[in-house]
Amino acid sequence: MDDRSPYDPLTQRSTRRLARVLSALDRHTEAPLRLRGHSNTPGAEVFELQEEFELGPRGRRFLLSVDKVHPDAMVVALSATSEDA
Repeated sequence: MDDRSPYDPLTQRSTRRLARVLSALDRHTEAPLRLRGHSNTPGAEVFELQEEFELGPRGRRFLLSVDKVHPDAMVVALSATSEDA
């Protein structure tokens, strides 16, 4: 994942779509989501998100892809690795 998010501004449409998807995803997570990475491609904005607990290990990780043109978004849960455990 690329962490250039300050240099890759979101379109207003992508920002609204991201907010809607995060709101829906937040209801199914156990801790607040933290943005860990961002990639800006010609067709989509891709974000790496992770549950962030105050104490203890980090939570589940997700990839979120928000289409720049169509009203589509895709969330993929990533499997845990040995370093996440």
